[in-house]
Amino acid sequence: MDDALPMRAPDADRSVVWRAETQDRLDRAVARLFPGTSRGAARSLIADGRVFVDGRRCRVASRPVYAGNVLRVASAAAVARAAAAVVPPILFEDADLLAIDKPAGMATSPTRSAAAGTALDLLTEALRARRDRPARLWVVHRLDAATSGVLVFAKTRAAAAALSAAFAEGRVEKTYLARVAGVPDARAGTIDDAIDDAARRVRIDPGGRPARTEWALVAADDRGALLRIRPRTGRRHQIRVHLRALGHPLLGDRTYGGPPAPRLMLHAARLVVPHPRSGAPLALESPREL
Repeated sequence: MDDALPMRAPDADRSVVWRAETQDRLDRAVARLFPGTSRGAARSLIADGRVFVDGRRCRVASRPVYAGNVLRVASAAAVARAAAAVVPPILFEDADLLAIDKPAGMATSPTRSAAAGTALDLLTEALRARRDRPARLWVVHRLDAATSGVLVFAKTRAAAAALSAAFAEGRVEKTYLARVAGVPDARAGTIDDAIDDAARRVRIDPGGRPARTEWALVAADDRGALLRIRPRTGRRHQIRVHLRALGHPLLGDRTYGGPPAPRLMLHAARLVVPHPRSGAPLALESPREL
């Protein structure tokens, strides 16, 4: 247990890494992390769906907890918000994978600021409710919470390995739509600026990692331009940073200098992945417009 991180009352929303040398039951671990919490109270937190282990909700009090596991207890308010959230539309599902049309504002999986109500959490609970066994999903890529569009999860460990390899090796074709400030002079172009994405705020850096983004003008009006974006590499915040470097930041992108908008105007419109079982191209498209 990490004694350097004093815990607050169980109604807090906090993550802690379990550092005990020996494994323990989840209910005992939660009770130890929150001084003054009985095992009975810990079991109630677990039964209420407020306890997460490595980003996955766990309702089994006897589940073993090992050194390095990240335990999170979500606040009652966070769980209530999650319960009110709507499961995103499913675009495709088979025995190997599940693809959704993620709305803007929903995190892919639990983070420090989003313990519950994430796409992973909602979909796992939906599978559990329909008694789809095993009710487990694997994250193979991510969309920022502010970005909408096609998001894929694996349904088996083998599918997760195959899909993760496809994303890592650049064998996935990604197409985004982006509304930007101003209208580019050209009809299309390629941005080949290296990126330093080690810090929280990503920046262009010649000594950084190679990054390539292709863009094409779709339409223009008095609000700016609608661009079709094809990132050829997968650096964090790549599209956002490259569009700023182009001189046309995303509308709603306060982090990288974009003008105000109701949301970050970036949408993952289409994804073509090799199917994890057959290897055949699987095209997944969002019907949503930006």
